[in-house]
Amino acid sequence: MRKKPLFILAFVVLLLGALLFWARPARQHKVTLAMTYIPNVQFAPWYVAEEKGFFREEGLEVVFDYRMDIDALQLVAQGKMDYAIAGGDQVLVARGQGIPVVYLMSLYAEFPPAVIAKAESGIKTAADLKGKTVGLPLYGTNLLAIQAILRRAGLDEQEVNLIDIGYTQIPSLLEGKVDAVVGFANNEPVKLKAMGVEVSQINSWDYFSLVGHGLITGAGKVKSNPAEVGKMVRASYKGLQYALAHPEETFAICLKYLSELGEEQRKQEWEVLKASMALWENDYTRAHGLGRSDPASWEDAQQLMIELGMIPQATPVGELLNLSFLPEKE
Repeated sequence: MRKKPLFILAFVVLLLGALLFWARPARQHKVTLAMTYIPNVQFAPWYVAEEKGFFREEGLEVVFDYRMDIDALQLVAQGKMDYAIAGGDQVLVARGQGIPVVYLMSLYAEFPPAVIAKAESGIKTAADLKGKTVGLPLYGTNLLAIQAILRRAGLDEQEVNLIDIGYTQIPSLLEGKVDAVVGFANNEPVKLKAMGVEVSQINSWDYFSLVGHGLITGAGKVKSNPAEVGKMVRASYKGLQYALAHPEETFAICLKYLSELGEEQRKQEWEVLKASMALWENDYTRAHGLGRSDPASWEDAQQLMIELGMIPQATPVGELLNLSFLPEKE
């Protein structure tokens, strides 16, 4: 008679042990994400994905790497880093150089660079830039933007004085070192207006089509580990979706990554976040789904970049754009 209670007790102990084993947190798989800039509210979807546990739900531990973007895509293509946040133009240039990277999800549905000038300068259209000095970092996204704007406006690049000012757009403009600067529509003009400076703005998306920054990985990663890529895209998508639905909470989350901001800077960054969110969606994403981009825009951008001598030839869009990991539009 005593054997039965002992058997039941042993069974209960084994059952509890099994439950405790299966209830243990799954080991997280570590991946790196090159942010290609300093900590910034523009990375809000990934900060949200981290803070709300979207990465953990997918079994991912994501390490944010704030290296600049000069070598990030090469490292991603080689598998030395897992993912990066980079521009559509950077993907096209990389592909033109034989660097096999793949664009997975858009953050900016609109290409964000813009030419910014003080309102008093009289610069209102691209034609007004003739004979003027324009300051910008003379590489990458900003350079493509001004070259594309000038070409589509019928201006020769030699008719405008382009000078390298790095990322000092605001002080360079305020100190009168240049007539105009190239920056992001959701950043420099927003901060200048917050400082009480009236500005005029020439948006690149009025001249040509291309998506802005988004989530990138290597073609090798897509082929060898599609399950991991799917997890990263799903978590990033959830972060993007949640951020748009909860802007104030999202800003509070961003401040955890920007703890040294003063009160005035916080006010400016709140405006930057709102302006950024306005660029995360456009008519195409509203029709086809968040994070998606129009293949026709990629074709248009490639043709323009070939004309500008920035890439030698076009890459089939199906090779560099893979939106299959995104959820279907509800």
